[in-house]
Amino acid sequence: MAGTGRLVMRGIVGGLAIGFGGRKLFGWFGGAGRERTAENFESFGYRNGRAMAALAGVTELTAGVGLVTGTATPLAASALIGEMVNAAAVHRREGLWAENGGYEYPLVLATAAACLAWDGPGPLSVDHALGRERTGPVWGLGALVLGAATGTTVWRLFRDEQK
Repeated sequence: MAGTGRLVMRGIVGGLAIGFGGRKLFGWFGGAGRERTAENFESFGYRNGRAMAALAGVTELTAGVGLVTGTATPLAASALIGEMVNAAAVHRREGLWAENGGYEYPLVLATAAACLAWDGPGPLSVDHALGRERTGPVWGLGALVLGAATGTTVWRLFRDEQK
């Protein structure tokens, strides 16, 4: 069936993003919940941990829903890319590999999101059903640039540089 691979990719990547957001906001799946997540954000150098925990959680939750359903896919992908830019930046000092606390995992998720924006969500999606599926380098690179720029802006504006 055409588009099955993209459906699976959207389900996994989007489902994980929903899980990330739910863990941050509501403590789902053994997550920290908003208060502990806020403390974590402050330990990473973000000035207002509560606001950042809410922003990250809502962004991940909505990006995940968008990816799972294939709704506004380039925008949903861009939001996840922005989140993963921040996650990668937090872990950059530990290097690439996740086993050392590095940024490998955020890099993989951001890459998968960019690929979904580039190739589109496929025929089993809301975007396709509404005739709004967009594909190609303009959409893939656009999502990558918007996500990277937004993530970098959040990283630069909402953190104390000493951490």
